Amino acid sequence: MSISGAIVPMATPTVGRGGDVDEPALRRYTETLVEGGVHGLFPCGSIGEFSSLSDDDRRTVVETTVEAAGDVPVLAGCGDTSVSAVEEHVATAAEVGADVAVVVTPYYLSTTQEGLVRFYREIAEDAAVPIVLYNIPALTGQRLAVDTVVELSSLGGVVGMKDTSGDLTYLRDVIHATPDGFSVLQGATELAVASLDVGADGIVAGPANVFPGALAELYDAYRRGDRDRAVELLDGVANPVVSATNDVPTAAGIKYLCSLSDVDVGAPLPPLPELTDDQRRRLRRCFEAVTGSAAVRPTEA
Repeated sequence: MSISGAIVPMATPTVGRGGDVDEPALRRYTETLVEGGVHGLFPCGSIGEFSSLSDDDRRTVVETTVEAAGDVPVLAGCGDTSVSAVEEHVATAAEVGADVAVVVTPYYLSTTQEGLVRFYREIAEDAAVPIVLYNIPALTGQRLAVDTVVELSSLGGVVGMKDTSGDLTYLRDVIHATPDGFSVLQGATELAVASLDVGADGIVAGPANVFPGALAELYDAYRRGDRDRAVELLDGVANPVVSATNDVPTAAGIKYLCSLSDVDVGAPLPPLPELTDDQRRRLRRCFEAVTGSAAVRPTEA
């Protein structure tokens, strides 16, 4: 299975002090992203605050996203710290119709490359949907070595990797070392164009929550040979959002920016903090600057 394009690591719409999943809002939000032209939907990732959701909530998020996605592929976040828990998330994702299960490296307990191979091998053996590896060492404390990715890519059920290491040389090495059918996705949006230059199959871009059309067009422009337009969208839309959310918890910043575009996805869940007034002002200035820039199509403003 080939995975490519501009993929949205979706925020999770919630409501009330308990942080219940807001299903109607999630359905509308998913439809908005699809209408924006994105090529894939990634619920229950880091921006989706998966670690703050119950198992039932995670099922609801993935199932609702699948129902509203139409023909757009859904890559369900299935991260957890034990093989059995991940297997349950993968089984649920398959049951509700997700196309792919994204499995982040286990976190909290330190391990070795041999331990990571064992972890993923056991998950892939019985998975009912293809598995995408997720490398984000800054948050998990674990890094998938290039040789480890190559070994895992030989497993029948492992079809790709999302890399959010921010290391372009590492990404390039993975691309060149893995089979042609193995999809490599860049999770650091600021490296989108550079990653496409070295052969990445797609981008998993947080700013697409707020400006789905612009990020989809960035990828489409690059693929049709208009690299200048892709760079314009990176500099005029994606990078300002990345910069504006650098000093706040990303999920909280993205949720607030969504609210400015009339997409209410609720407040961040504990342990994330509420944003301060100053943080909101800085995010609003970013939003206004992007929507007023020449890079954004009128439909995005």
